[in-house]
Amino acid sequence: MDILGTGIDISDISRLERAAKRTPGILERLFTESELGYCMRKRYPFEHLAGRFAAKEACIKALGRRIPWKSMEVRRGASGKPGMYVDPRYLPGGHAEVLVSLSHERAYAVASVVICAASSGEAPVSR
Repeated sequence: MDILGTGIDISDISRLERAAKRTPGILERLFTESELGYCMRKRYPFEHLAGRFAAKEACIKALGRRIPWKSMEVRRGASGKPGMYVDPRYLPGGHAEVLVSLSHERAYAVASVVICAASSGEAPVSR
């Protein structure tokens, strides 16, 4: 597979939490219902939300352009590993594989995204 783009981002967890408290509806503008449902069930939801925000920012960097926030979604695969769905309208050639890695701790969340072209003969994937 050819790498089409890479991106990395770090998010301050408390900054996202403060923004959510002072700006009504910001979480609903940034995250899908599925992402909010998953994160809000966690003991420290803003750690998970900040990781998803970092993943979306990293994806924007990997693509080299801004796209709508909800056109990207971090999903859990059957294996439990995170994957990333990106609306095909925003992917190079309409299809690519989007790989994501997330990590967080009490103060920060970080994410890395790699966008790969699907090799010939492979089914196009956007996780």
